[in-house]
Amino acid sequence: MENYFKSWMAHPISKIFMATNFIFAVLFIVSVPSFVKEHITQDAVSIGGKKYDLSDVKESSPIAYSKFQSEYKSLLKNTYGEFAQDKLFELVAKEKNLKPSEVLTQGLVVKEPSEEDIINVYMANKDQLGGKSLAETRDKIVGFLKNQQEQEFSRNRYKEIITKYPVDFLIKEPDIVRVTVAEKNNPSIGPKDAKITIIEFSDFECPFCKRSQDVNRQLREKYKGQIRWVFRDFPLPFHQDAMYAHMAANCSIEEGKYWDVFNVLFENSGNLSKSNVDSLVLNTGVSKTKYQSCMKNQNKLKAEIESDIQDGQKVGVSGTPAFFINGIFVSGALPFENFDEIIQKELKQ
Repeated sequence: MENYFKSWMAHPISKIFMATNFIFAVLFIVSVPSFVKEHITQDAVSIGGKKYDLSDVKESSPIAYSKFQSEYKSLLKNTYGEFAQDKLFELVAKEKNLKPSEVLTQGLVVKEPSEEDIINVYMANKDQLGGKSLAETRDKIVGFLKNQQEQEFSRNRYKEIITKYPVDFLIKEPDIVRVTVAEKNNPSIGPKDAKITIIEFSDFECPFCKRSQDVNRQLREKYKGQIRWVFRDFPLPFHQDAMYAHMAANCSIEEGKYWDVFNVLFENSGNLSKSNVDSLVLNTGVSKTKYQSCMKNQNKLKAEIESDIQDGQKVGVSGTPAFFINGIFVSGALPFENFDEIIQKELKQ
């Protein structure tokens, strides 16, 4: 709510925003089909007089082809989604003798916020208000709370509309592109014969990788016994402390402490100085003598990590986090639902 409130404070004229958004949606619907016709359906590029099409892309760069398919499907869904919303408003407007712009607000009665609600919002966002008093911000807080009521009313009304007029996206699923990614005896969780193998390329210093760990844990918990999760090192060159952290983690494998170290390094992702990494590793119970002895062999440690990086680059990894679910590439710290959908389909096969 804090982020939403801050955004609304900066742009309080929600009605103008809604009107602008509606105009953009119309222009978007008009422009996308022409873009698809003029660009996507050409499906080819000429290089030195030789023509290449999407089959060539699929063969030489399956990850690029998979990204194209995913983004194209998303583009279609957004286009049809905007179109469907406008059509729904037209249907309901005709049925109730309203203007389409009135469909989501018909019957709305905005109540004056209680003093308790106003104070609660003020206290929750006090640090973001630049030292302004409650009296100075009261009008904007009241406006924010009223806007919340409008948004909630509109959401509920929209749910009623799509219940009466269901919307189904009849979009062809893109071809599944699988890439062979070796595990190479890297640390893993889960049974070796699991139906789902997820290989993660990640970086202990990467904030997006840290964010993704909550989703990763949820997936391992939900599909316990059905997923084998493999972690491969991919410290990015501009993260100065990442390489050392990955070497330190690998020095905990022999003592069976890898996943303890893994968790504590991500928890402290913003503070991975060498001294702190050493302290964090030793606090997990790793033998100090064995750890120091292992860390002396930095050339060997770096070679193993570089091998992970090279293997990742060969299959299209250019940033972190990156995942391969039974060879299906997923890029970025995406929501739980994105992974869950793929896993559900894989389990049904």
